[in-house]
Amino acid sequence: PPGDLLLTVRVQAHGSFRRKGRDVESDVEIDIADAALGVKREVETLAGPVDLNIPAGVQPNAKLRLKGRGVKDHQGRTGDHFVRIRVKVPKELTGKQRELLEAFRHDEEEEGK
Repeated sequence: PPGDLLLTVRVQAHGSFRRKGRDVESDVEIDIADAALGVKREVETLAGPVDLNIPAGVQPNAKLRLKGRGVKDHQGRTGDHFVRIRVKVPKELTGKQRELLEAFRHDEEEEGK
């Protein structure tokens, strides 16, 4: 007989993506050199991998937007995918790495930054 069909939809959490309405969020980890110099990194989206240009000087926890890479709603509107930048700081340095970072710190102190 005619009547209403009631459905309950549950969206299960994903290991890499977080959903906020039509928008999707994920994280990408880069090292301090890539954060300072900029880098192109392949990131996963709902529609597959895309290249993300991470600009030089990006700060930890910055969010970069991939327009139109989110979830499509029932009205056909699509959200965005936001990628949060995680900067990985090494726990141990080689002698050369330490020397270079100390030289960098010295240059920064001389310039008064």
